[in-house]
Order: sequence, then C-alpha cells, then structure tokens
Amino acid sequence: MAGISRYNSTIVAVGDELVGGFTLDSNSHWLAERLRLLGYPVKRITAIRDRPEEIVEQLQRELADPEVTHVFVSGGLGPTPDDRTFASVAQALGREQVIWEEARAKIERRVRRMHEAGLLESPDVTEGNLRMARIPADPAHVFRNKRGMAPGVVYEARGKQIFVLPGVPLELKSIFTEELEPEFLGGGSAATVRELRFTFAVEARFYPLMRELEEKFPDVSVGSYPNFETKELVIRCLGSDPKRVDEVLEVIRRRSAELGMVGEARQA
Repeated sequence: MAGISRYNSTIVAVGDELVGGFTLDSNSHWLAERLRLLGYPVKRITAIRDRPEEIVEQLQRELADPEVTHVFVSGGLGPTPDDRTFASVAQALGREQVIWEEARAKIERRVRRMHEAGLLESPDVTEGNLRMARIPADPAHVFRNKRGMAPGVVYEARGKQIFVLPGVPLELKSIFTEELEPEFLGGGSAATVRELRFTFAVEARFYPLMRELEEKFPDVSVGSYPNFETKELVIRCLGSDPKRVDEVLEVIRRRSAELGMVGEARQA
C-alpha cells in the first residue's frame, strides 16, 4: 500500500482455538481497524498455534522485516500450560523471564478477593497464577490491565516496538484504548478512505479501469468488494493524500456513469 504511511504494523494472534476454527479472531479485526484509523496500517495478520517454536519463528520474521515498526501479539498469557507466549517472546528477544513484582502483587490481591467472594477455594497464589506475572526481562513498559490478571507489556528491539497483549477481548480492548493508544500511538497520520457503492453492478466491468488507475495512481490503493447477499459492490479508495484519493474517486464516478452505473459515495 504505497504512500499510505511510514508506519507499518503486524498482528500475531496466538491460539490453537483460532487456527482450529473454534474461536473467531475478533481481536485482529478490531486491532486492524483501530490501527488504520490511528495511522499505523497493518501489513499482515498471522494466526498461529500455541507452539513455542512457531511463535518464536513468527516473531523473528516480524523483527527481520524492515517495513515493520510495530508488532502486536495477542493471546497465550493465561495460567495454563498451553499459554506459552511470554516464554516464546523471551526466547525470540534473547531475554530471561522474570517475576514482575507489580503484576505478582496484583494477582495476589485479585486471588484473595476471589477467595473472599467464594469463587476460589484457597487464597494462595498457584503456580498457574504466577505464570501470568513471569514476563521477559527489560520491558519498555508494563500495562496495568484493569480487567484481568495478565499484564500487557511492550518491548523495544531492532528499532521496533513489540506489544504483547492478553487474548481476552475485553482485556485487550481496555489496555489498548486506555493505556496503549494514548501513550504509544500518537503522531500517526491516518489514511483517507473513500467508497463508492453500487447496486447490481458487475465487478468484472471495473477491471480495465482499475488496471488503469493502478498505473496512473500508484499511491492510491483501489479495491473492489462484492457482497452477493445484498447485491452491492463497494469500490474502496485508500491513500495518504486526500486530494489524490478524491481525484481517483471522481474518475471512477465519471467512468462508471458512462457505463450506466451510478454509485453512492461514502467516507469510510
């Protein structure tokens, strides 16, 4: 997506339940939208299993990509043996794991309150609970996570920021909007998005025009998205320069009218 932004993010969603088709990866969809609006467009989204070697391999790929500046990892921070993300991040970054005392203290308080409420049999912190406080050493910042026990953490390596977030959607969204976004995602320049929506339009008829626009406007991304249930076709234009995007939109509007198709313009 040439010309959109100098920032490029990637998302790594960890979990057997995602890859196996048991759970819809709503976190990545939500993050991608937020990052686009904030001016940190997503280059790729990768879902992988809870396998340490696969998590490490994917993180090393993200770290080696010169276009990537922000990496968002979600999932696998819980108290059970299949939650292996923190250990894998530590291995990928070449760091030891340490008990983060603030996180441990918070877990102790929450376990005690849950015991008092009759939700847990014992007020003692288990090894499983303690796993959530064992993070890779030398974090740039540790997020509080007001909705859960596992902390969100950000690391800096090879000129990139790696954000490690819980997979529970309520916790991830809370950390992102209340702590991460205002602290770390300022200064981005959001892309301009314009859409033309056509009813009962044949997508193939736009092919020659889209090829032409691709050559004449390489800095504007143009895509077509048919919805066969609503019989609607969306032509979406995205770019960093509003004038260029509007110019492309006007070309599409004019040429489609010549073909007898009238689209409704919207700003996405």
